[in-house]
Amino acid sequence: MAKRVCIIGAGPSGLVAAKSLTDTPSLARQFQITIFDAQPRIGGLWPLTTQDDGLVNPDMCTNQSRHTVSFSDLAWGAEVPKFPKAWMVGRYLERYLRTYGEAWEVRLGWRVRKVEREGEGWKVWVKKVKSEGEKDDGSESEEVLDFDYVIVATGFFGKAKMPTEAEETSVPIAHSSQIRQIKSLISTSDGKAVGKGRKIVVVGGQMSGVETAAAIAMQISSAANTPGDASIEDAEKYAVTHLVQKPVWVMPLVFPVDPVVEKDGVKTKNRSPNFLPLDLVSYNIGWRPEGTVQNTSGHITTEAAALTHGFMETYIGTDQTEYGPPLGVTGETKTEPPLLACSDQYLEFVRQKKIEVITGRLAQASGDSMTISNISGEDETIDDIAAIVCATGFDASPSIDFLPSDVLETLDFDATDDGFPLALNVHTTISKAIPTLGFVGFYRSPYWGVMEMQARFLAKLWTGITKAKKVLDGDTTMQTMMKLRKDPKRAQFPMGDYAYLMESFAEILDIQRYEPPSSPEGARTGVITPYRYTYSCVSPAQNTETKLALGEHYSTFHASSQKAKFVPRAVFRGLQGIWTLHRTITSRISTFPSGTLTGTATLFPRNPTDAPPKAANNALPIDSTPQTPTLSTASGPSCSRPNTASSSASLEYLYFEEGQFLTSFGATMNAKRSYVYRYFEEKDCIDLWFAKQDYLTADYFFHRVEFIVPDQGVESKMRSTKEGWKAVSSHLCIDDMYNVTYEFCFSGATLETWTCEYTVKGPQKDYTIRNVYTRPTSF
Repeated sequence: MAKRVCIIGAGPSGLVAAKSLTDTPSLARQFQITIFDAQPRIGGLWPLTTQDDGLVNPDMCTNQSRHTVSFSDLAWGAEVPKFPKAWMVGRYLERYLRTYGEAWEVRLGWRVRKVEREGEGWKVWVKKVKSEGEKDDGSESEEVLDFDYVIVATGFFGKAKMPTEAEETSVPIAHSSQIRQIKSLISTSDGKAVGKGRKIVVVGGQMSGVETAAAIAMQISSAANTPGDASIEDAEKYAVTHLVQKPVWVMPLVFPVDPVVEKDGVKTKNRSPNFLPLDLVSYNIGWRPEGTVQNTSGHITTEAAALTHGFMETYIGTDQTEYGPPLGVTGETKTEPPLLACSDQYLEFVRQKKIEVITGRLAQASGDSMTISNISGEDETIDDIAAIVCATGFDASPSIDFLPSDVLETLDFDATDDGFPLALNVHTTISKAIPTLGFVGFYRSPYWGVMEMQARFLAKLWTGITKAKKVLDGDTTMQTMMKLRKDPKRAQFPMGDYAYLMESFAEILDIQRYEPPSSPEGARTGVITPYRYTYSCVSPAQNTETKLALGEHYSTFHASSQKAKFVPRAVFRGLQGIWTLHRTITSRISTFPSGTLTGTATLFPRNPTDAPPKAANNALPIDSTPQTPTLSTASGPSCSRPNTASSSASLEYLYFEEGQFLTSFGATMNAKRSYVYRYFEEKDCIDLWFAKQDYLTADYFFHRVEFIVPDQGVESKMRSTKEGWKAVSSHLCIDDMYNVTYEFCFSGATLETWTCEYTVKGPQKDYTIRNVYTRPTSF
């Protein structure tokens, strides 16, 4: 008779647990699966639609690529962005359920209220959750069911933690997981500000704190720099204050593959590195020493901390001091366990002073002010607060409140530990003392591949595989993890070594990691992904999915190394913020003056203001009215061209410059100009548009930036690494030809300088404009 398995939670971990226990016809005959989830849908924290109001904002992008946010035998569609939005992840999980879950019983809207051990099995109490608006007729709708095994797949997001020190504040306060649009917190229903304050304080300096601060700053920037956007009254007057306890490395979502090059024993910065999604650089098993892969997470020694800090400085391209002292990873900080966060926009918002970073701890909030204890132990006050957003994490306790006290006692439950609240064996999968109770994804920030491995181990153990039982009996990982409780040198993510976890499970499960046929025998190469770890006996359908995923995986690396894939995205990200501009105009005809302009150029992020064309032939109406260049703008060619885009932009900047123009004959004047920069992820390209005279609205298409892929020869590449990425464009405006050349120079992931040069020739024009952009040095 099939063993009955109760899986609590229908998020990624619950679904992959069910699938792993029914992965083959033999397993499907041995296990009968029932999944319970209190929500009326699957997905856990991942929303299924753009309107879903769950724990994660549907429009939030994943901070790892879909190569990591995936299971081994379900490929993402090629049309999905490399960093899917949260609702796309939910749709992936729906497809996973449709593909593999036909035989499962999935009971949504049923909460597991209590479980108790009964003999060698479990008794489970479940209660129907009344839907919103459903009348309470007094019925309990409760059932008591018997199971042989229970799997906890509820995750760590039990209840949002809110600081008690802020209970007396009079300004709006919310947890970061509740925030979708900041206007809902700081404005009334008619759009008026709730109070007089203009500082939005984000409390919490780790992953979610950085992401939240950047997201709020982005919403303010967009509202302040979009024509007709009145969603936030006086948006330009708001700024974010970010309260942190120590510096955190902020990594962009695309990372340099080769930030440093070596020739003849000499290492130099690569000014034109290739780029890949962050996780496709970080999880490279080929970097690990020969022999069994060792755990580099958990307890972080001074030496290990220094290595990671050095890696981050090299790959990010700076120690972050240039953005301000609170972000500088220097001195003794480099001997402490590093803190890591991901954001494309955060650092430049800090440089632009749209995010003010303050180091300290929240002591008390009352009225519209906040007292903090700074790093010197002295009190400081933050006044003029409009709202407080707490990125202070979650309490995992409510996620296991159905477990009885005797089970919690056996598992050495510690509600105060946000890393290891339970003492569990085999990488937090099970306890020797209770071998019929499994856990999948129950650790801080679990990888999808590790969830799948944990579930596979439970399937092996519960089907009586001898090796699995021996592994459990001889396991020592629990002792190692329990030593980390209260360890001041504990890693930010104590189970963050993806390669170690995947390789460790692969050895336990006798799974051979996939290596390309061209790899030498016994080679250990490439980036860790779930679909490199599959059983050899998968079904033809599973094999097809895995091959699709692997093909797309390796084509991504090929496109990066051979076709400059992700370089436009890296450049576009790097353009954000404020630049010092020096322009030289060299005219070769007397009717057009030469001269110089010194000033600033700022690229303000905003939500894309374009829209996909509606015409059947994908053409838009052409406005034939040309823009006539004037001396006062002194900023380059102006001409008209129809919108040729076939889809809406993924990202957008409003470019605004102003400065003083000095002509060769001694006249001076103030000058200003705007453009609109747009990035299209589908085509991995950057387009420039002229702006109208309101300096906000996109007008006419200017040109597309075409990046030059260098010759792939070794010697050529060595020469090119001393130079930046080159790009060109040409544009005929009536009788005048505009040829544009660009150079973008990187230090790691950081765009340090860039230049663009226009050469304009026509019946009455013959001049060159060279623009040099550098970052301001003061903060």
